[in-house]
Amino acid sequence: MTDLRSLKTLLAVVEYGSIHLAARSIFISHSTASRQIRSLEEHYGTQLFERTSAGVNPTAQCLAVADFARRTIAESELLADSFGEYSGAVETVSIVTSTGLGQTVVADAINRLMRMTDRVQVSIIDRGSVEALQVLRNRRADLCVNFSVSSHEFGTLPGVRKVAEVEATNFAILDGHHPLADRSSLFISDMTDFPVGTLPAGNTARMRIEQAVRAQGQVFSPSLEATCPVLMLRSLVGTSMIAMMAGRTIPTNLNAVGCKAIPIVDPDIESRYIQVLEADPRRDSHGLDLVVEALQNSL
Repeated sequence: MTDLRSLKTLLAVVEYGSIHLAARSIFISHSTASRQIRSLEEHYGTQLFERTSAGVNPTAQCLAVADFARRTIAESELLADSFGEYSGAVETVSIVTSTGLGQTVVADAINRLMRMTDRVQVSIIDRGSVEALQVLRNRRADLCVNFSVSSHEFGTLPGVRKVAEVEATNFAILDGHHPLADRSSLFISDMTDFPVGTLPAGNTARMRIEQAVRAQGQVFSPSLEATCPVLMLRSLVGTSMIAMMAGRTIPTNLNAVGCKAIPIVDPDIESRYIQVLEADPRRDSHGLDLVVEALQNSL
């Protein structure tokens, strides 16, 4: 079976009338070019060049092979161009976000986007709130979906631009048979009388709970730390533990597993916002536009 490299060498030898000059023109050694020509002659079972003191002359059989070589190389390049055009149209957009937002807001956006187009792929980087912002500022991601306790906290940082925002109500999540399950709202002081489940240290929600508990002269010591809302929910079932979640990140099977979500109304807890941030200046990208639009529709 012939390969494209040998066919390109043959065409070069036909053009230059010299194996030496042909080898130089396509940046291979003289011995490699000679070996490729011999391989072609063995493959086709015929002499392709007549050797003379002045160089080499193509035989009639060689000219026929040369016509085949030109068509084969042209078709191969055309096919490669078509693949390149397709693969270039499939663009990857990277999003850095937390597990909770990744399983809800971001997952909904990706699902919506995949129904619209097959020209965009999404890469997810899972990080906590503070680290996620740094990933975006270092331009290792195109977008960041994050929590903020101020509508301007992240969007005014150098290298970051806010493109969407929605306020996220804080809820206490607990088992349906919990002693506080019949309350219409809760304060942080109500939660600290029971085991508390929360996100790992360094997360925006966790820091706000800690601040509120310290403001009441108590020490915050969570009984469970988890980044996954689904796992947190499973841990609450049948226990007296309480977890705080943003309304948008509460798993959809909340009622099915027998849990409740009660609003937290407490002046010691600041309002939280879910923000979609992008690296500034952003790169020019139609795929990025589509992802941002899908995220905005998912908030």
